[in-house]
Amino acid sequence: MSKLSFLTLVASLALLARPAAALPTNAHFDPTKFAKPCSPCHQGHGAPGTPRLTGGTRDFCLKCHESASRSAPRKAFLGLGAAANPQDIRTEFTKPVTHSRATCFECHSAHAPRVIVAAGFQAVSPKRSFRFEADLCLSCHGSRGAQGADPHDLSKLFVATNPSFHPVLAGGHGTSLPSLRSPYSAASLMNCTDCHTNDDPSGPRGPHGSRVLRLLGRNYALTDGQVETAATYALCYGCHDRDSILSDASFSAHRKHVVDERASCATCHNPHGATSSRALVRFNEPVPTSGVTASSSGRLEFVSSAPGRGTCFLTCHGKNHDPLTYGGGAAPMARPRPAPAVPSGSQRVAPPRAAPVQGRPEPVRPPDLPKQ
Repeated sequence: MSKLSFLTLVASLALLARPAAALPTNAHFDPTKFAKPCSPCHQGHGAPGTPRLTGGTRDFCLKCHESASRSAPRKAFLGLGAAANPQDIRTEFTKPVTHSRATCFECHSAHAPRVIVAAGFQAVSPKRSFRFEADLCLSCHGSRGAQGADPHDLSKLFVATNPSFHPVLAGGHGTSLPSLRSPYSAASLMNCTDCHTNDDPSGPRGPHGSRVLRLLGRNYALTDGQVETAATYALCYGCHDRDSILSDASFSAHRKHVVDERASCATCHNPHGATSSRALVRFNEPVPTSGVTASSSGRLEFVSSAPGRGTCFLTCHGKNHDPLTYGGGAAPMARPRPAPAVPSGSQRVAPPRAAPVQGRPEPVRPPDLPKQ
């Protein structure tokens, strides 16, 4: 038995005991989808510098992963089976925003089983040597800084010692989250592709291409001056209830800022995390958003010690806050007790990928997966 077959068998046996997870699959080894095993990808000596592949560029994968490959003559030419229905990735790379710096092989292992888990589980990495999707993403967008091309280390924004962060690597500190849509809870975690993914829900999932800036799956107005609608901040409203936000349930001036002043969510909040403030507020960061400057006293800061309350020292939407207090006042900011970091290789719980459904039970831990 080959190593791949053994790993697939082990994964299958582990997942059979947990009905919430589907069996690992790989279309490349499905005889109904690959009529000629191996030869559609490998032949002879192959292209130089490749494991005997017929090509070494992105077009090697896109010769199958395009709409033209769904026709019977094209399937026959490529060695695909009648049941093959390859996702059209080529079209994704024609969109205005693409993952152009990455190659297919940097994010995908063609021989690795694809593990499909039910809604509520942390996404498994599509590439071997990484256990979870977030680990794969941060291998470039973390301390390596997108292979030297991106100076930002996003992993610093997700660590559990920060006052606030979107829960990608560890559970959040917040317990009062009135805007959070069911079935999400304070215990839920997220995946990078919950936000960064295809803008077409009927297309292939993942950060290949999007018509929305920052490779986002839904619209997210990044600048002030936009009229607030359900579509303007569709990305945020996918998890945070719009009615709750605009009724000021979590912050007494949400409606004033978003509706009346037409301030963007991004003006106040860093969607990844904040190293010095509660509620993802970004004013204490080294590089705050444009349109916000220091107050008349020279301070640019947000101070808060409790949900729904805080004090701003800044100038925005033409007004000097030096300071301006919301929600009944605020003591000097006291950082919440850091949550324990998630150990490497441990299980994480993610929010469902599908639209929230009322009454869905809280997610449970996924089964152990075999090391690859």
